Amino acid sequence: MNALPEQGGSEDRPSGTSDSESGVEIPEWAPIEPLPSSEMVLAAFAGMVPVTATDILDPAGEFVECQRQHRLALAVLSQTGASAEQMKEAAAELVSARSDIEMLIMVIDESVADRLLQRRKDQLRVQPEIPRAGTASNVVVHTESVGMIAARMADLWERLVAKASDLDELPEAHQLCELCAGYDVFAAEIESGRRLPPGL
Repeated sequence: MNALPEQGGSEDRPSGTSDSESGVEIPEWAPIEPLPSSEMVLAAFAGMVPVTATDILDPAGEFVECQRQHRLALAVLSQTGASAEQMKEAAAELVSARSDIEMLIMVIDESVADRLLQRRKDQLRVQPEIPRAGTASNVVVHTESVGMIAARMADLWERLVAKASDLDELPEAHQLCELCAGYDVFAAEIESGRRLPPGL
């Protein structure tokens, strides 16, 4: 009798790696997970460990710390009384945060592209006929990627958490709600094949 190989927990593999990168082979017959909802993305921002869509939610959860680092660095750079050493450290933090955010956007967008590619392969396996010319032109390409939208959501989330003590007026909360609604529509349109992220 063959025993299943033991799978390490999420702490055993580097952040941002999918199951396929960690050595777990996903069978071809396994259905492609849908894109995570905005609620799942917000839960990742809050520090909840995702049980599904980890290829997107794990890097999305890391956005919050990067956005906090970015905001704090900007605050130091805007101070008139900051020393040269503080300015230098803040500039380095700012560059590091921006670099990390761009890398996380790329990781998420590559995961989305992998999902769409696998879905196309699955559709061709079920329906092998060649698609007619011109059908791809009917699909609208969005101006922002899933990773870019998740980064903006994390920025609003982080600013909202930073201002949580001042409950008089939080425009970030309204902006985040609107962005979440827009993300959910975008994710549904990607799932239905009516819209594509840029670069695909």
